[in-house]
Amino acid sequence: MAVQVWPIPTSEFFDQLGIEEATFFLPGESTSSVTAGGEVITHRRGARLWQGEVVLGRSEPEVIAAQDAHIEHLLEPGASFMIYDRRQFAPEDPAYPAGINWATQPVTIKSLIPGNRELSLQGLPPNFTLRRGQKIGFQYLSNPVRYAVHRILNATVTADGTGATARFEVSPFLRPGAVVGASVILERPQLRAKLLTFKPGAGRSKRTEGGSFTWQQTLGGGV
Repeated sequence: MAVQVWPIPTSEFFDQLGIEEATFFLPGESTSSVTAGGEVITHRRGARLWQGEVVLGRSEPEVIAAQDAHIEHLLEPGASFMIYDRRQFAPEDPAYPAGINWATQPVTIKSLIPGNRELSLQGLPPNFTLRRGQKIGFQYLSNPVRYAVHRILNATVTADGTGATARFEVSPFLRPGAVVGASVILERPQLRAKLLTFKPGAGRSKRTEGGSFTWQQTLGGGV
């Protein structure tokens, strides 16, 4: 067996877990202060990074032991893995009842709007509508490659007859390094994450609880 290379692909870790519950959310990274006049001022503390918790289901002790070994290994400095939001599937539109094969749909960034809050896409199916809450992802920069995941804030984003959209807002803000023409993933976009904490599951007769772990997005090559 070769030495593990980071980040671990979803096919080699995340997709193999017996997941019972999972969260995927964007916390606020800010502090606040109050002026003498009673005004509350919010100060950004750092980059807003996705994070979440994974709760694992119970299984045979041997299965849990193998799973625990993989998770514990991710507590090593520099370890990372790829993850996506399991609660969301590929975007759908009633106008396309047969669905879309997003793996072959050449969606790219059409434009980036000054202010780092808006962008537009091209390469969507004609007149396809994206909706608030759906996520898009793309890669940017190199050494290491960064994996961006952004949530759509507009109620609807409808492509025109050529598959291009108007500008729309996303969260978190777009980071420096994103470029026009970058390929965009709409079906469960992935990001690079690091393990924060791990709570092993307790043994229950012939079955063992799966435990849980928390994670946070990382943009660098290490953690």
